[in-house]
Amino acid sequence: MKNIKNGFPTSFSLSSLFIVFMFWNTILSAQTLDQPLKDKGVFGVAVSYGNQLDRNASFYGWSVDYNKQIGKGPFAYGIGVMWDNETTLSNENRGIENTATFNCAVTINYQINSKWSIGTGLAKGVMDNDQISRQYQWTDGDWSTGLMVCYQFKLGKQNFNISGSYEYNISQKETSLSFDLGYVIPW
Repeated sequence: MKNIKNGFPTSFSLSSLFIVFMFWNTILSAQTLDQPLKDKGVFGVAVSYGNQLDRNASFYGWSVDYNKQIGKGPFAYGIGVMWDNETTLSNENRGIENTATFNCAVTINYQINSKWSIGTGLAKGVMDNDQISRQYQWTDGDWSTGLMVCYQFKLGKQNFNISGSYEYNISQKETSLSFDLGYVIPW
């Protein structure tokens, strides 16, 4: 870490990002709908792709999350970290702009049956590379929320899910639609 301001790092190398993941444990992602398996929590990893509905932009990314059933009922909570790279086609300078962002989120999910669940959550952008140096820096990023639907299935003994979410960026007043493919690990 090169720069320190008020005791906090302002830029990161990739090795420093690993340390961040050790301490940040909360992101809005359809992946956080992994259904807890018989009183166990689950870790999930996913890849995603989506489109902004209000402007000419698309994004792809990945997420890591943890979910746990609340008591013996149909509800579960989730926490997670997500990275997204957004590509915007700019009309003003006729170019392409890329911005990568790390977000943290908490979710609440309802298990409809053994295959389907729905949920909502709240996310906050915590780090991005949206400046001239393109290095990741802590940021007071956007707040977002969304509605998510998830379908869980097995391939052999492995648990996977496909999910979709309609997201609303509260700070920017923008909407997006994204789809995730996830792998679920009981813990």
